Amino acid sequence: MLQLSNMNGLIDTLICTDKANKVLAESYAKTLSVAFCEIDSSSEFSSKAFAKILSEKTSKDCVLLMDEGGLHLQMLHPSVFKIQVNFVSSQMEYRRTKGGGRNQLIAKAVGIKPNVFPVVIDATAGLGKDAFVLASLGCHVTMAERNPCVRTLLEDGLRRANELAEKNPELKIILERLKLVSGDAKELFESQLIESAEVIYLDPMFPHPEKRALVKKDMQMLQFLVGEDEDAECLLDSALSTKVGRVVVKRPRTDEAIASEQASYVLEGKRNRYDIYLHSSKS
Repeated sequence: MLQLSNMNGLIDTLICTDKANKVLAESYAKTLSVAFCEIDSSSEFSSKAFAKILSEKTSKDCVLLMDEGGLHLQMLHPSVFKIQVNFVSSQMEYRRTKGGGRNQLIAKAVGIKPNVFPVVIDATAGLGKDAFVLASLGCHVTMAERNPCVRTLLEDGLRRANELAEKNPELKIILERLKLVSGDAKELFESQLIESAEVIYLDPMFPHPEKRALVKKDMQMLQFLVGEDEDAECLLDSALSTKVGRVVVKRPRTDEAIASEQASYVLEGKRNRYDIYLHSSKS
């Protein structure tokens, strides 16, 4: 089976247990160039027993799993755990409604003000959480994610959210502000979409757990999949070379800046900070 280099050879199989979404799951597998197989889900299994069944279908430490809840990335070893892009989870709802609104650092970092909602390119979208927060605050956000597996998780997350939005007008408005594009950030910076952008938002993958304890399991698994963004400095240089007036970089609070150029100013929180670079001609 062909392996995609930027998936690090960590995934070679997509397993479907939901007959209703079989065709969609097959299309995802084809896009990712991974094997596809079905498992009869009519019987009930414990999580460990089910993980054992899944592990018999692959030699890798994780698989993609399509079940009734949508597409997941399922870790099989060393522990059983799965992540999913879920824009309507209780966690996302709490952050949207009680996360601080425009007083959040991320809102201040991108320049949200009363009646001012910048057009943002999230060039390292990941699981889409920051992009969704910005969209819920009023920004139009274009998401780019170069890892094909993570991008497919984003695509499926948007699909499920849009289905629910048919009965949720507020969610529908938020999702209309979100757009997922194919290709990596550097390609996006050279496209016509960059002409309307007012902010480029970068959230490079933080260093490995040996250097920092990652609290959230979804971030640990995401890092396991995509690794570190070793070209973060090059990505920032590419962003700064555009004519976009504001470039925002999210970093761990105590880490060094990833660019030799000094940030125009910095916003610090308890764990993270935002380095803001302004073009004097467009700030």
